[in-house]
Amino acid sequence: MKNLAIVPARSGSQRLKHKNIKLWAGHPLIYYQINCAKKTKGIDKVVVATDSKEYAAIAESFGAEVIIRPPEISGSKSKTEDTLLFVIDQLEKKGEIFDNVILLQPTNALNKPEFLKKGLEAIKDKKIKSVLTYSKCKRFFLDDDDIISRPMSTDKKTRKMETGCFWITNIEALKKEKNRIVKPYAEIEVPEINGLDIDTLEEMNIAESVLIKQVREEEGKYFKKREYDGDFEDYYGPKKDPDGKLRDISKEKDHKIEFCKDEIKFINNLYDDRKERKILDIGCGAGFVMSAIDDNKWEKFGLEVSRKAAETAKKYIPNIHIGVLKTDTYPEEFFDLVYSNHVIEHVLDPIDFIRKINKIMKTHGHLIIATPNFDSGAARRFGENFRLLHDKTHISLFSDFSLKQLLEDNGFIVDKIEYPFFNTEYFTKENLMRLFDTSKVSPPFYGSVITLYARKK
Repeated sequence: MKNLAIVPARSGSQRLKHKNIKLWAGHPLIYYQINCAKKTKGIDKVVVATDSKEYAAIAESFGAEVIIRPPEISGSKSKTEDTLLFVIDQLEKKGEIFDNVILLQPTNALNKPEFLKKGLEAIKDKKIKSVLTYSKCKRFFLDDDDIISRPMSTDKKTRKMETGCFWITNIEALKKEKNRIVKPYAEIEVPEINGLDIDTLEEMNIAESVLIKQVREEEGKYFKKREYDGDFEDYYGPKKDPDGKLRDISKEKDHKIEFCKDEIKFINNLYDDRKERKILDIGCGAGFVMSAIDDNKWEKFGLEVSRKAAETAKKYIPNIHIGVLKTDTYPEEFFDLVYSNHVIEHVLDPIDFIRKINKIMKTHGHLIIATPNFDSGAARRFGENFRLLHDKTHISLFSDFSLKQLLEDNGFIVDKIEYPFFNTEYFTKENLMRLFDTSKVSPPFYGSVITLYARKK
């Protein structure tokens, strides 16, 4: 079966002028349905039907074909079915024949390819002539018989409310009935938020709050990726640092505690009562930071991928899990504080990593997370000679701004960002002088590493 997607986008919106091309989450509104269709396997052609050359140029820039619709079917009272039939007729005149047409309204920007996939599967049944979407509704309507008795929502009959995510119609049936919905039809359930039909600025602002997260994730706005095919088992053995000095971090307990002294002080001073709380150190290494955490205030847990490091950490952390963080590693709402010191840059999927952390944290619990800042002043000045690119296991590269966005988009409030340097051993005249020579590896400098303090909403 051949499937044609049509996105009607007229220019004469009354309530919100030019809403179909206004920029939301960085893209014109029509982009989202075009992008959804192009990402859906089984859609053979995407056409934007518009009365505007400006809209046409924008649609073409996103890879859609454009057909200009005449004024008589471009008014505020024009039926969408007339536009569908017009586009189909224009394509058939060129010998392009399709079995089904998919109507995608620009104002339903929260549509998803997985919804379309279900619809396309349903229309394969020759008995089905059209497909529509709905969301479940248990609200009270004023003409309901139970508006006074008000039963519990669990006892109230579920009603199906049509959404505008998409309609799929057999073309021969559409020509005959002149309607996008033809019986017998199939119903595809979608979450209520995804069925939001944008007609006002307030509705657009709601949709944008969802779209912006989607765009940042899809377009890699949170972090940059690097390839690495090794493992971390030898990470704690002797190795050269960016300056060529041979170091063994498994023996640098005092150095680790000194460098993380601000985080340690924060954790130990966090609560004044005597209640014992649970703390998790993700990527605990040899357990040096947890060795400085008050045993009387915290029940300590550690997670570490290196078996060698974990064996050492057992001296300081009673509860050690060897492996990566998985959905079922810890119970939901379990930890009062999660600490992750220079781990997220090693993680293949940091977005999933943060979501898993959020799940295992208690509501209002604290997260302390540190990582290199790959958009710092030194990183920009030294480029490939930025010292923290030296470690090939740094595969997910964040900036202070992008990590803050990732946390805030996934259920956290960021209280502060710190840039450890001036109160460390690295704040020396020698390192400051090294800033002038960009032909060599960058020195440690202010802003090159960051620590974010956040709370779960």
